[in-house]
Amino acid sequence: MIIDENRLWPSEPDGRVIISIGFSEHGHHDRRDEVKKVARKWEKACPCIHFKWTRDISECDVRISFKGDLSWSEIGNTAADDLDLEHPTMKLPWVGEKALRRRHILHEFGHMLGAEHEHCSPDFPWDFDKSQVVEHFKREIQTKHPAWSTKKKKDEATARAKRDVLKHLDKRDLIWSSFDDKSIMLYPIKKEWLQYNPYDDIPPEDFDENYELSRKDKKYMRKAYGCTCLDPNPPIPPPIPPPNPVPYPGGFVYGGLPPNWQPIAPPPS
Repeated sequence: MIIDENRLWPSEPDGRVIISIGFSEHGHHDRRDEVKKVARKWEKACPCIHFKWTRDISECDVRISFKGDLSWSEIGNTAADDLDLEHPTMKLPWVGEKALRRRHILHEFGHMLGAEHEHCSPDFPWDFDKSQVVEHFKREIQTKHPAWSTKKKKDEATARAKRDVLKHLDKRDLIWSSFDDKSIMLYPIKKEWLQYNPYDDIPPEDFDENYELSRKDKKYMRKAYGCTCLDPNPPIPPPIPPPNPVPYPGGFVYGGLPPNWQPIAPPPS
């Protein structure tokens, strides 16, 4: 997990971090419910964070749209700086596979809370081959937008490579764990994109996307926001039943035990 301290949302005097979230389009009730349910995993992992869902888009810090063909989110509190109510700060387009929708929600909400892509970590052990990354995005764009001009495809591929993979961060502003290949924030990476690391003698490898929050995701997001408790409203344990009477020679219970322990008659001889 890697988090930009400058992008963290401010906390209330009681330590809670309240983020107002709404949806840009009307309808889509099933999709809205799914987003709320999946996003709750972040609230459970970081109990000082509270998502306040509101219908009034003018009161929202975060505006979610289901339009488009790519999921993305503004990083952290920069969403609150975008005052154009017509402009979403997060996009979650529909995909047919439920597991992938859930991943997109968890991943983009991670960005919204201030997390960057895991491979941007100072602890990531490889450098990227820029030309290989750009070529990957060019092929992807060619498939989706074959009618685009060659220049437009190249420009879009370069922009996406820089934004999604080749982004450089100032480590002075970061909170980060050791590289976590289980992180929800890990972007799918091909080993062809990576250059051999002679210092640590680590050969490049493929990395797949993940579908759940990792242990480090939860731990370091709690650390970033100062969440010190696991659950502000833990379930109340059931009462402990009183113990059964304990016989003692002579027909009485042992002295000094709780008052609900009563003497019992000795068994008949």
